[in-house]
Amino acid sequence: MKHLQQIENSPERFRLDLLKELRSQIAKDFQIPLTSVPKSQMLNWLEAWLDKYMQDLDLDQILYRVDLEEKNYENTELLAQAIIEREAQKVIFRSQYSGKL
Repeated sequence: MKHLQQIENSPERFRLDLLKELRSQIAKDFQIPLTSVPKSQMLNWLEAWLDKYMQDLDLDQILYRVDLEEKNYENTELLAQAIIEREAQKVIFRSQYSGKL
């Protein structure tokens, strides 16, 4: 989880903005209100959220919006890790190319 660690290890003046952007990206891709995404423990929250709503989700559509390869994830823990890592990667890349990092 290289990109998530990069966010968590960034200087505090950047970390809070990056975490806010990560929350926003997750909310956007999952089409849920930003207030539904917690400010901390996002991985644990996402795993629980996936467990709760997996039956009602169009997983292919979510993987498309997140921009993840469609493959068979063994469990919600691995899926949540892949999603968080990809979303963190998007946030890092955007910040690097906009000159924020």
